[in-house]
Amino acid sequence: MGGDGSEFLQRDFSETYERFHAESLQNMSKQELIRENLELEKCLSRMEDENNRLRLESKRLGGGDDARVRELELELDRLRAENLQLLTENELHRQQERAPLSKFGD
Repeated sequence: MGGDGSEFLQRDFSETYERFHAESLQNMSKQELIRENLELEKCLSRMEDENNRLRLESKRLGGGDDARVRELELELDRLRAENLQLLTENELHRQQERAPLSKFGD
């Protein structure tokens, strides 16, 4: 039963966090979204570099810290997903900004 409860709490936390994160992105201006996106791209690049470095080091040492590599891969996947979400939000904001202009042009 304890495992089920912790899974529920984890899932509930994740859903709440996702909702909060989506709301905070929706409240950002276009410039803030662009800045956030650029920061995520920098972070993603650093994580990819670190991941590649660790892979090479792991191969050189004949195994090494597989758990750390997997952890970084998961973080990389999370950052890619967040980057994609920001790009989508950015595009939505662009479309919303263009929409009022097209009404005046008709």
